[in-house]
Amino acid sequence: MSTPPPEVPDPASDVPDNVLVYRLVPISACQIIAGNWEFTSSAFDNATPEHPDESPDDMSVVLGDTLAAYVRDPADLPNFNPWAGDEWGVAVLEAEFLRGDEGQELRRTPSDEEPAHGDVRGSKGSGRRKRLKKHAEWIVRPATPPD
Repeated sequence: MSTPPPEVPDPASDVPDNVLVYRLVPISACQIIAGNWEFTSSAFDNATPEHPDESPDDMSVVLGDTLAAYVRDPADLPNFNPWAGDEWGVAVLEAEFLRGDEGQELRRTPSDEEPAHGDVRGSKGSGRRKRLKKHAEWIVRPATPPD
């Protein structure tokens, strides 16, 4: 990884409430409603079939403040990540909602592959996943057309 710009938040720092949190969502975690991809509650589960090695309490996300420091657009996330593509979209949630309303912990977990990576840590039972689904909005819907 190259030297980060000076504005990049320290990996040990807290994620402020005003940060937007982006979640890459595969079409396998979507359903078609009125001809459009919509989230299912499984879009906000911790470990996914695509990433079974994730901690059972961690939901992988991309942190907006770090993304902005690298001058990257959240709409480009499916193209930036080598394992994502047309069958992936990008959802957005607010850190304040995740922490305050849903009792989740946000952590910075940068990697060489994704320097803006973070984790939303905490149990995500059925009710919580449904609330996350209801609160989330698309930034980018998957490009793969619904069948």
